Amino acid sequence: MKRRSALIGAGAAVSLPWLTPSRASARSGATEIRVTEDDVHELHQAAADLDAIDQRFGGDRLWRTARSHLAWVQHLIDDATYPEEIGQELHQISGQLTTSLGWFCYDANRQDEARVYFSEALNTALLENNLPLATRTLSNMSRQSVDLGRPREAVRLAKLATQHAVNWSAPPRVSALLAIRTAQGYARAGDELNASTAIKRAWRAFDQGPSDRDPEWVLFLNEAELVCLEGMCRSDLGQNRRAVRLLERSSTLQDIEHSRNRGMCLARLATAAVKDRDVDRSVSAARESLRLIDGGQSSTRNRLQLAVVRDSLAPYGNRPGQARDTIELLNQHIA
Repeated sequence: MKRRSALIGAGAAVSLPWLTPSRASARSGATEIRVTEDDVHELHQAAADLDAIDQRFGGDRLWRTARSHLAWVQHLIDDATYPEEIGQELHQISGQLTTSLGWFCYDANRQDEARVYFSEALNTALLENNLPLATRTLSNMSRQSVDLGRPREAVRLAKLATQHAVNWSAPPRVSALLAIRTAQGYARAGDELNASTAIKRAWRAFDQGPSDRDPEWVLFLNEAELVCLEGMCRSDLGQNRRAVRLLERSSTLQDIEHSRNRGMCLARLATAAVKDRDVDRSVSAARESLRLIDGGQSSTRNRLQLAVVRDSLAPYGNRPGQARDTIELLNQHIA
C-alpha cells in the first residue's frame, strides 16, 4: 500500500507508508522488505505533508503521527533491504522527520521532548555532515530558546547555524531566517542595537529574492512572516506602537496556508495593542485569533500567547463591554 494523507476536520491524519515486499520475497514466503526509489519518494512526500499541515493547523495533532512515521523510517533503516544510495536518502528523511518532530513538540508545548528530538537531529546532521539539516535544526533550537527565556542561548544557536549555512553556501532566504532568529534572541534580551542590526541584515538578505536552491523548510518565510517576526522583536523591545503597525500589516498579508503563523501574529498583535493602551484593537485581534482556533488550529503555543492577552486585558474587564466578553471567550478556549 502507498501512503495516504487526508485532512480530517480540524486536524490531520497521515497514514504510515507500508512498503510491499518484492514479488520474489512474496513467492518464497520471506518477510523481507525491499525499499525502492518509489518508496523513498513516498516517504519524502509524507514528511513534506506533515510540515505543510503544521503550517496551517499547528503541531498539537501532528507530533504523535510524526513520531510513528519516524519509527517506521528507522525500522526500514535497521531491517529493510536497499542499495547504498537509498540508505543515504533514508537517513536524510530520518533527520528531517526528527527535527520536524522536535518542532511539532515545541508548538504543542512539549518542550523537554522537543529538545531531545532537536538534539538527536543535530547529532545525526553532524555525524553525516548534513549541513542543511544542522542549519535547520539549530534555527529551530534558537526559536525555542527564545520562548524558554534563554535569549543568550538563542543568539549562540543562531550564530552557529549561520556558520553552518556559510559552509554550504546557503541561499539568501536561509540567511534571512537566521538573521531574524538572531534578532529575536537579542530582542528578548533587551539589546535594541544588536536586534535592529540583525533585523536590517534579515531584510537585506530577504530582498535578494527566492532561489531555486531554497530548501523546503525555509519557504514559510514570506513577507508576511518576516514582518511578523520583526513585529515580535519590536514588542519584546517594548516598542509597542511600532510592533502594532508591523503585526497588523503581517496579519493582512498572510495566506491561509500559513494560518498557524497568522494566529500567532494576531495573538502578539493583541498583546502589543493592549500594552499600547489600544484595547479595541487588542480585542479585535484576539477574537480573530480565536476564530482561527475554532476553524481547526491546534497550537498550544498560540493558546499560551492568548493567555497572556487575557491577563493583559484583565484591568479592563471590570465593566461591561468587549474587553470583558473577550476575556470570557479566552477563558473558554484556553481552559
